[in-house]
Amino acid sequence: MGARLEGKVALVTGSTRGIGRSIAELFASEGAKVAVTGRTADRGRKVVDRIRDAGGAAEFFPLDVTSEDSVREVVAATAAHFGTLTTLVNNAAPTDAVASTVKPLHEYSTDEWQRIMTGTLTGNVFWASKYAWPHLARAEGASILNISSGQSLAGFKGFGAYGAAKAGVNSLTRSLAVEGSADGIRANCILVGRVVSSRGDSGHHTGGGRLTRIGNPMDIAHAATWLVSDEAAFSTGALVTIDGGFSINGDAATDAENLASVAG
Repeated sequence: MGARLEGKVALVTGSTRGIGRSIAELFASEGAKVAVTGRTADRGRKVVDRIRDAGGAAEFFPLDVTSEDSVREVVAATAAHFGTLTTLVNNAAPTDAVASTVKPLHEYSTDEWQRIMTGTLTGNVFWASKYAWPHLARAEGASILNISSGQSLAGFKGFGAYGAAKAGVNSLTRSLAVEGSADGIRANCILVGRVVSSRGDSGHHTGGGRLTRIGNPMDIAHAATWLVSDEAAFSTGALVTIDGGFSINGDAATDAENLASVAG
């Protein structure tokens, strides 16, 4: 057990698997008390059990980020259970909706577009930040960390809604950072490249300009830990790319399929 996040209470949306789970587990190992959240109770309780078995503190709260009532209630329940809320990680993403709508933008129905927007931007960032704000404003060393995607910076065939929603996450991060300065709330964002997670992605990077492996959830969790810690007290409004150098590779435009994955 470390102590980099001692005194922090973190709510991590979408933390029953993948990147969110790794963030929750690493935060707890560094001394934070963690609200593990998601739609699947069995997976959430297993994450909590692993954290507690390792000596950490965690509680599971069922969360549906497409429901404003659910988001509001989980934020309130987290603050009530742990006595405060210092850290919000907006990681959840509507993976099923994204996976089922890989098609040109003009073929989207309005309902398909809205499901992705609500699960990625409205519920996961707007509602969560809105209801967490009063708690964060009362806390010392408070911060919001949004998990975005490399798809927010480039066009990928079939992922128009998801890329647009994640671009909105980037923009909203900067607005939150500006508005949060008066209340002592920092806001930062991680732009994730291709990551091996519970979805079974087993590809690998090759070629110049990139690390010769795909990322794993702990690569993102380590960056997240620093960004919410007091070590990053002078960092706000930052969009931090963690993608093994994919986005700076000159051949990236011809290899877009390697980045067509969903964070969280």
